[in-house]
Amino acid sequence: MKGNQEDLPIFNLITTQTRPFFQQLLPDSSKHQLEHCELDTEEQQLTLSVLSTQHLAKCPVCGPRSARTHSRYQRTLADLPCVHFKLTLTVQVSKFFCDTPGCIRRIFTERIPDIAAPWARETVRLVQRLEAIGLALGGAAGARLSHQVGTEVCGSTLLNVLAKLPLPEFEVPKILGVDDFAFRKGQQYGTLLVDLERHRPLALLADRKAETLAQWLAQHPGVEVLSRDRSATYRGGMNEGAPNAEQVADRFHLMQNLQETLEKPLCDNMDETPDHFQITV
Repeated sequence: MKGNQEDLPIFNLITTQTRPFFQQLLPDSSKHQLEHCELDTEEQQLTLSVLSTQHLAKCPVCGPRSARTHSRYQRTLADLPCVHFKLTLTVQVSKFFCDTPGCIRRIFTERIPDIAAPWARETVRLVQRLEAIGLALGGAAGARLSHQVGTEVCGSTLLNVLAKLPLPEFEVPKILGVDDFAFRKGQQYGTLLVDLERHRPLALLADRKAETLAQWLAQHPGVEVLSRDRSATYRGGMNEGAPNAEQVADRFHLMQNLQETLEKPLCDNMDETPDHFQITV
C-alpha cells in the first residue's frame, strides 16, 4: 500500500494475528490462500485477495487432470456482506493446458465450485441467499429486504436468479386442482395446477387450452380426482388426458351453483326484485 494511512481511507488488515480470522471468511479455506485484505472506510468496502493453491485441474471437456500451467488471471466476485461492509473476493486462478489428444479444449480454466460457478460474478453463498430471499418474497419486496441486509440488488436480478433454479421433483397427486390465472389480466391467461392433498402449486401451463392440459395429464398419469370450474374447455382436456379420473366442482363453484339455484326461484316469486338483491352463501 502506497502513502500514509492517515492520508488514505484504505488499510491493509493482514497481520500475523489477524490472518487466521480473515482466512475463515473465505468460502473454502482449504484450497485457497489469503494474500491480503483491504478495508476502504469511505466506500464501506472490504476486499479479500485470494490465491488458489490447486496444482492440478480437471479438463471440463474430456475429464483428465492437468498439471501444466498456462497462465493466471483474476476473478472479481461479490460476496456476502460483513457487518455493514460490502465484501468482494479477488481470486487468482490458473489456466491449464489440456494434453489429451483430440480434445477440443486446448486451454482451460480451473473450476472453483466451492466459491463460484463458471463465469459467475457472485459467490455461491451469495447466490444461495438471493435464491432464499427471492423464493420467499419475489422481486420487488425481495430487493427491498436485500438492501436492508447489505446486498444491493434489483427485483429483476432476483427474478433472474429464480429463473435459473431447476424445477423441484414432485409426486403426481391423487387429487389435482385445475384453474386459470392471468399472466396479464384481460389479455393472457394460463392454467394453474395445484396438489390439493399437500396444498401446494405444481405447474403453470402457458395457456388454458384443452390440448395443453390433456398433454400434461397424459405425461403425469395417476391422478384420480380432478377439481375444476365449469369450463367446458377444461372438461374436454380432462376427458382426453385422464379419462378414468373423477371430475368434481371446486368449492367456489359449488357455492356459486348453490347461490344461483336459490336466487332463481326466489326472484321468480317476487313481484319486484330490487337491483341490489343477491344471496350470499
